[in-house]
Amino acid sequence: MKIVAHRGARASEPENTVRAMNRAFECGADAVEIDLRFTSDHKLVVIHDDTLERTTNGAGKVCDMTLAQLRALDAGKGERIPELSEALSVAKRYSRTLVLELKEAGMEWQVLEEVAEVGLEDKVIISSFIHTSLRNLKEKAPEIKTGVIIASVPVNPLRLVQDAKADIIFAKYSRITREFIDDCVGYEGIEVYLWTVNTIDDLNNAISYGVDGVVTDNPCELISMSRMMNRNRSRSA
Repeated sequence: MKIVAHRGARASEPENTVRAMNRAFECGADAVEIDLRFTSDHKLVVIHDDTLERTTNGAGKVCDMTLAQLRALDAGKGERIPELSEALSVAKRYSRTLVLELKEAGMEWQVLEEVAEVGLEDKVIISSFIHTSLRNLKEKAPEIKTGVIIASVPVNPLRLVQDAKADIIFAKYSRITREFIDDCVGYEGIEVYLWTVNTIDDLNNAISYGVDGVVTDNPCELISMSRMMNRNRSRSA
């Protein structure tokens, strides 16, 4: 069972910052998920919302700001909004995986270029709600792992992932059904991750479903509790 830190260790650190990524990897997360958007000067930055108010001391739309303007903002605890290149450097230092969520159509080519520049093709998973972007990317770079994100259970989840030529389904935990799990888990060539799983009870449910991983806001606590439970099981065995 792989643990993916949702926007880094966002339960304790400012989300989508280098600080949050470092913290998640230090806690033992297998991967960190981050969100990508374009600046007005076409640079890739790590931020979830299309506006600045919730996560920074700025205001307005991300796409209306230059990289320099965005870098001048405080993203929490003195952190700056990172560029994609910074996030890739963090993943390379820890030799861990980054899940890169494309928040806008058409950014897949620039993302692919930056990933290739640092040789991390085998250390990224590119995910999105924009399934056409994933299909386009997969056709050009079949070696890159990709994942479709779904917030509701489709009639035919396997058809959806196959149409996108993806390797992974990222499914919303609160919306999944037993039928969905039975359809997807164990299907050859397809991995299933559930988001967002934040309690040990939900983690245990995910384990019982047989999924490949979970995405969590609180990787440090979840990993710590999971290790403690495993130690207790070992002692009682």
